[in-house]
Amino acid sequence: MELIIKFLASLEVPIYLIMVVVGIVYLRRLIIGLEERRTAIFGLEREAARRRVTAAISVLGLVGLLTLAEFSIATFLAPPIIEQASFATPTPDATTTVTPTLDPTFIPENATKTPTPFPQAQIDGLESQCEAEVLAINSPEHDAEVSGVVEIVGSVNMPNLGSYYYDYSTMGEPDWQTIAAGSMTRLKESLGFWYTNDLTPGPYMLRLVALDNDGKESGECVIVVHVLAEE
Repeated sequence: MELIIKFLASLEVPIYLIMVVVGIVYLRRLIIGLEERRTAIFGLEREAARRRVTAAISVLGLVGLLTLAEFSIATFLAPPIIEQASFATPTPDATTTVTPTLDPTFIPENATKTPTPFPQAQIDGLESQCEAEVLAINSPEHDAEVSGVVEIVGSVNMPNLGSYYYDYSTMGEPDWQTIAAGSMTRLKESLGFWYTNDLTPGPYMLRLVALDNDGKESGECVIVVHVLAEE
């Protein structure tokens, strides 16, 4: 339900435009029908005009209700969902690299700290460079199950960022299919939506690629997700 609300909110302007066009068309029909009913001489003409007026009023009423529903979704329902959404992001947890000593409990003062690797795909021939809050896909998570309309949430916060895009491929020999692209820095924000309805259920690679100001790839983050058949 939350995905549907976000989807309808993202289409607020196009829906309003459609409602305006439909409203204008049926308002014109209403005016013509009223005029025909006023000038009708025979009973059959008057009855036909009355039916056209009734149909136009019904459609205009439906347009009004749909417009009100879209306004309520975009104004009252969607903002709290977006604000309260929390996306699971692994917290960088430092582990200590201990230099070899006779005492296994001894930790030297100059021990180096190594951050926990960001969950990502480990596939031969693919170099994934996911890094939290730099280049990462936060949602869906690596090895997650998805279906229907999937919102892609992540970070693209690379130095000299020119643009980015995200795509998907079946497993095995990569055959990347572009989903969408952008140019603004993102930090654990929505990148867009991935429509999986027509995909064959199974595992897929989902990739986020950053490009520098010269259009050259500066990093990529790859995860694996499992597309399920939509019920």
